[in-house]
Amino acid sequence: MAFDANDLTPHEHFVVERTRLGEVADFTAMAGAGPKPPVRAGFIRKLMLELDPTWTVQAPGVRLRGARVEGELDLSGCSGAGDRGLPALVLEQCEIPERMILSRARLAQLSLSGSTFTHLLGHGMRIDAGFDFSSAGPVTERGACWIDARGARVAGRIDGGCAKLCIEDGQAREDGVQKFALMLREARIGGGVSLRPDFRAIGGVTLFDAVVEGLVDFRGAYLKAVARRALNLGNLRASGLVALNRGFRSDGPIWMRGAILSGGFNADGGTVTVKDGEREGINAENCEVHEDLQMRAKFTCNAPVNFAGAVVHGSVHVDDGVFNAIPLSLDFSKAQIDGEFSGAAAFSGTLRLAGARIGRNLDLRGSEIGARAARPEAVERALDGASMSVGGAALLNGVNIKGEVFIPDARFDGYLAFGGGRFINGGGWAIRAPNIRVGGNVTLKIDEGDKAPFGVKTVIEGGAKFDRAHVAGAFAWLNLELRGPGPEGEKHPVLTFADARVGGALSAKALSAPTEARIVAAGAQAAALEDDVDSGWGPENAPLALNGFAYERIDSEKEGWRKRLKWLKRSHRGGQRFSPQPYAHAARVYARMGRREDARRISLAQHDHQTLSSIGSASWPLSSLFGLVAGYGLAPVRIARALALFFVLGVVGVLAMDEQGALVRPNGAACGGAIEPALYALDVALPVIDLGQESRCGPGRTARASLGEGIEVGERGWRLFEGAALWNWAHGLYAMLGAVLSALAVITFSGALKPRDE
Repeated sequence: MAFDANDLTPHEHFVVERTRLGEVADFTAMAGAGPKPPVRAGFIRKLMLELDPTWTVQAPGVRLRGARVEGELDLSGCSGAGDRGLPALVLEQCEIPERMILSRARLAQLSLSGSTFTHLLGHGMRIDAGFDFSSAGPVTERGACWIDARGARVAGRIDGGCAKLCIEDGQAREDGVQKFALMLREARIGGGVSLRPDFRAIGGVTLFDAVVEGLVDFRGAYLKAVARRALNLGNLRASGLVALNRGFRSDGPIWMRGAILSGGFNADGGTVTVKDGEREGINAENCEVHEDLQMRAKFTCNAPVNFAGAVVHGSVHVDDGVFNAIPLSLDFSKAQIDGEFSGAAAFSGTLRLAGARIGRNLDLRGSEIGARAARPEAVERALDGASMSVGGAALLNGVNIKGEVFIPDARFDGYLAFGGGRFINGGGWAIRAPNIRVGGNVTLKIDEGDKAPFGVKTVIEGGAKFDRAHVAGAFAWLNLELRGPGPEGEKHPVLTFADARVGGALSAKALSAPTEARIVAAGAQAAALEDDVDSGWGPENAPLALNGFAYERIDSEKEGWRKRLKWLKRSHRGGQRFSPQPYAHAARVYARMGRREDARRISLAQHDHQTLSSIGSASWPLSSLFGLVAGYGLAPVRIARALALFFVLGVVGVLAMDEQGALVRPNGAACGGAIEPALYALDVALPVIDLGQESRCGPGRTARASLGEGIEVGERGWRLFEGAALWNWAHGLYAMLGAVLSALAVITFSGALKPRDE
């Protein structure tokens, strides 16, 4: 309808009169159930521009309620005399079927609350107060209703609660750029953005590169992507909280890369759903959140949530969140979190924390990672925390993880707890933590108050590796179960902490495992060994790799050398070569603790096994004889028995020589009673003591001797095994053996070879 300023309709006269009085031109009573009274867009333009001096516009501005605006309302570039701005424009509960053009216009206020319209074009418009389009919607049921206010400057708040926005069908892009139902790209908003409750945007919302002073509130909103994304908050600068909680739903990805959110981020109870094959649910790489970041209370996303490289000056809370993306569910790699990362959440795929810096605790107690995957083998690494740094404790108590916990080179200033968890990765490493640094304890046991949803046991299916770990406190397990095939082709589970350094006690209690399970402690060091030898290291026949394992003391209860010896023997089972180090070290520790008898028993066993392991070598006969006779200088009872037997043998020999006439005086006569047989045997066996017996009699032949003639060799009269010669050899051999046994007795009884305190 053309506008003739000299021919105002009664409705327009009504607007002029109400505006002159500073009141609202309310047509709701006139229209009743019928069509809304029409008011021409050209009339509103002239009234707003105050071109007719007789049309007075009071401070509240131009305000219409319940009218139909006919024609295109064009206020583009209009900013009033001296750029002081146009009056407020309030079109509440109106019907505006054609486009409104407010680009680069300046208004005191703009309200479309409760109105129906198609398109508001407001590039660079300036509004000195607020912009309200709450409860607005399309003119027709399936029509378009969208706002393009890119670059707008709004001094007050933007309100859009209960609004229903929608872009035109087939118009998802404009000039190659995604079109959104609400476009606030590069806008500057001084009073926050409130799109709650029940705000709907078919086509989504963009605040890309916008600056918002105050809250960005999407609580209860529903956004649906028609093109690429449902919500674009990239590079947003918001001084208040960004709230995507309390029933917020997004059918399409959310983009937040580079955003700076000074008031935090809250998506508690929110839902983000994307199409199959979509690679991002929330992309917030390199964003900065100055307060807490929350995705709790059944927050759900079926695509990766990506905060890689983000900086969070508060804490991250994911309590009861559901991250349903495979293979990657939540990514905080290389992120900096000044507070804690906490919450029992469900992750179908990987939780990635590689390279992250967490200022306080990492608390995942009760979480599920990989457990809800339709194909668990699709989640290779359930928790990827390689090289991450945690300023407090890392709590994995009561977790249910299917896939690998991968935390090599990680740093934990507090303790690291796995108690009560299920770590399932049969055929691979369930826990791979080489080179970690832990400022407190590493525990695989349930402590008082821990979450234990799976009972009292901690279960590891596959392998657990803590090689070269540095643990300032204790390394402890209790009620630990190892099961399933191990990594790298192992048919049985593996627990290894080779070359680890433990500043406190190594506490090994109540471990159940298959007979062929492997426990590797080779090269490890601990301040103390506090173990239950009977049950703390798995089945009695399971092999242990103990070569190089060192500890300062043994604090185990009800432990003695017999039980410790059984434990040490496991170090050369299962095809492992014998090493004396585990025995020697245990003996030294016992000696240092004042348990000399235990130390001697362990050392004796060490030499016995060492001798057995050297069968076939040149030294084996002598070593075997040394062990048999003197217990390698460690068994006084053995050397005493050997000396007694040797002495009895000597006495019997003396009597036999005398009987056969092979013991004669210097004049050749039979020795007879010239000597005492026992003293004679001692005199021969102890070369350093002269008892005067050998000077009286010696080996020879008396006239009545009945000695064997031996076997004649050659023509010169040589005979082998001739009786007198044999007794001469026996006499000399007895003297030599006596000297050797005497020396061994001195060594043994002096304790020269006993284990000593290092």
